[in-house]
Amino acid sequence: MSPVRFEAERDAGLAEEGCAFFDSPAGRRLEQAEMAVLRQQLDDCSGARVLLLGAGTDERVLDALSAQRRHVARIARVDVQRRSPVSRTHAVIADPGNLPYANDSFDLVVLFHALDLVARPHQALREVTRVLTDGGRLVVTGFNPWSLWGLWRLVSRQRPLRDAGFINPVRMADWLSLLDFRVTTTEFTGHRPAFGSTGSRSGVSIVRAVLRLIRMPFGTVWIIKARRELPAASGMTPALEPRTVAAPVAAGSTARGAARHSSGSGDGHRARSGNVFPFASLHDRNR
Repeated sequence: MSPVRFEAERDAGLAEEGCAFFDSPAGRRLEQAEMAVLRQQLDDCSGARVLLLGAGTDERVLDALSAQRRHVARIARVDVQRRSPVSRTHAVIADPGNLPYANDSFDLVVLFHALDLVARPHQALREVTRVLTDGGRLVVTGFNPWSLWGLWRLVSRQRPLRDAGFINPVRMADWLSLLDFRVTTTEFTGHRPAFGSTGSRSGVSIVRAVLRLIRMPFGTVWIIKARRELPAASGMTPALEPRTVAAPVAAGSTARGAARHSSGSGDGHRARSGNVFPFASLHDRNR
């Protein structure tokens, strides 16, 4: 197998450090919390071909999927203690911005912090769109800049959190919308402090319950599930709007009055901008 060529040297270094982070005590705790949510998110996902792409060490989430072909693409070659799935999988080392798969290769793609650890997340997201079939599902996890971890990394010198993407979940939803994805659920998880003392479990549970109750997006990680829905092609000619015939202007009418009459017909055609990520509709898995 030829060595993986990343778009920039920083990509390879950041990817290696990201994989090493999830092998640390703090990374394992965070990954455990994410996997609990991911398993619930994937309950209603099905497909013959599944791809797990990312930096995690726990790949057993693939065992929960009834798929004929399971593929694992790791973003770095790092010697870490992995928890591999029991089911048979095909594992490779791949650049998220240049995936070694053909178009429409998968029915479900799970991105585990793959976009946080690349210099060009837009390119990686386009690559994922290319290999995903029409109607396929996409599940993305990312570090939340609105969390305690997001604030901590601003003053920390510890990598990889210092250089990780921490992509705004609203921005991610906007990117997905531009690529013809429809976001179905969004969840936040991981409410422990970044490092040091983690506090009592009861205290963390209370904080997590309160944040869920008031629907505040302050979890360390956001998890977005979306479906790719290409716009349906229609061969019908759009109906033409009836043309407005201007009434004859009586002699003596001023040009200002005629202009006022003609401009009044367009007041009701202003486009309304919708909120692509309304927090009022965040999915609560405990409802």
